[in-house]
Amino acid sequence: MTIPSKPDMDSGPGQPVETHETAPETNLKPKLTDDASTRPAVSSAHVDRRSTTQSGGPSLERLLHGLRLFGAAMVATAAGTFLVQRWENVGDITRYLALLGVTALVPLVAYLCGVRLRESRSARVLLITLLALLPIHAGVLAGFVLSQFGASATSVAPVAQWVAPSPIAAVLVVLGAGAVLVPIAWFAYRVLAREHAKRLTLVSASLYGLLLVPSRSALVAMLLVAPMVACASWCAVRTKPKTREAKIAVASLFGPVVLLLSRQVWFYDAGLAFWGMVLGLVSGGLFMLSQQLSDDTLKRFSVIPMLASTACFWLALSEQIGKRWNVDDALLVVAYGWLAVLPLGLSAWRSPTTRSFFLWTLAVVNAVLVLLALLIHASPWVALEAIALGLFVGSHGYLTKRPFALYAGAALVIPGAIVEVNQAMQRFEPSGWLALAGFGLGLVGLTAWVEQRQRASRSRASGSFDESAVKVSSMPRSEVPQ
Repeated sequence: MTIPSKPDMDSGPGQPVETHETAPETNLKPKLTDDASTRPAVSSAHVDRRSTTQSGGPSLERLLHGLRLFGAAMVATAAGTFLVQRWENVGDITRYLALLGVTALVPLVAYLCGVRLRESRSARVLLITLLALLPIHAGVLAGFVLSQFGASATSVAPVAQWVAPSPIAAVLVVLGAGAVLVPIAWFAYRVLAREHAKRLTLVSASLYGLLLVPSRSALVAMLLVAPMVACASWCAVRTKPKTREAKIAVASLFGPVVLLLSRQVWFYDAGLAFWGMVLGLVSGGLFMLSQQLSDDTLKRFSVIPMLASTACFWLALSEQIGKRWNVDDALLVVAYGWLAVLPLGLSAWRSPTTRSFFLWTLAVVNAVLVLLALLIHASPWVALEAIALGLFVGSHGYLTKRPFALYAGAALVIPGAIVEVNQAMQRFEPSGWLALAGFGLGLVGLTAWVEQRQRASRSRASGSFDESAVKVSSMPRSEVPQ
């Protein structure tokens, strides 16, 4: 195109105007070609998601996800039927070999889905299903070992019994299954949590190996659960999973614990001590979870299984003590409060934010038990505990200006003192007058010690020197009389 130039001021109106030819406009953006070398790299997951969205939208994607989960549930259900099978015409070894063969096919199908079909979601679901099958294998192998090396399990239903024909057959089956299951478990952990596959495999094999111990007593179960929970928790803390698949892989380490507890409860003897341990694990798990989530509500809720666990241990101990010694029922009642000091005190020490809650819970539990014990039997020892607990609660209420605590302490001290004085008047026993006098002397000594500590702390705070606290052994040599 031509653009007229600005006319010169010296040229007259009759002279022609110069024009300048300009170059045609060119597109400065490079032309996009359809060359494969210039295309940006697109992941297979993005291609799958884009094609799915274009073909069917979110509805089709949700449908495929639901079908994927339903297929995994069918595989787990088929494997679970081996635990309650009723195939009388097939031997136990043959049945288990069929289960092992089906399990070995799962990682192969996952490999085809992930590598050949480039569908990683289906592959991950299959590998998670593989980890869910490991407790089933452990239960069957433990049955084989128990049938040859443990006590008879006649109380167990026939459908839950797995019997090996000989000790050699039991050992060979366990070794062969381990040779198959350990590598495929490593493969699953390698895909789900690549950086921690070796650690997860070793811990998982160790935990499942503990399930093969040929004993089903409650005491052995208690001794096995504690190290299993500790080992799985240690691995979870060290691993610190971030992705959802890694969290599922770490959670699978607690499968042996669940299997051991379920097996003991459903098929074998589970005493009060065993239930106390289970409830203690629940309470500890809630407490640790609340610390991870920084939620004090779960810490307060953990008191319920904590007190129930303490009650189970208390009942078990009371039963054993009652068989061997003639102990007063009132002392057995207040012994529950003494036993509750351990978990509640530990929780108060580990949680500064809820320390007052746990300490008040401990005080309330002991106060209720003391009053109940006084109603059952007016024991002088229980009366002394009522006096001591009342003085503690009342002193705290007086120092913190809380009338309720002050009156509650007085409500414990008054009946305790009445019962103690009455017992001292009626019986010439050390538990009466001598215990009352000893308690009074100890209380006076305690107040003297507290005053000395308070005076020393004030002296250090003000920078002065308390001459009354100087001992003769610390005097200078020149001042010691010759």
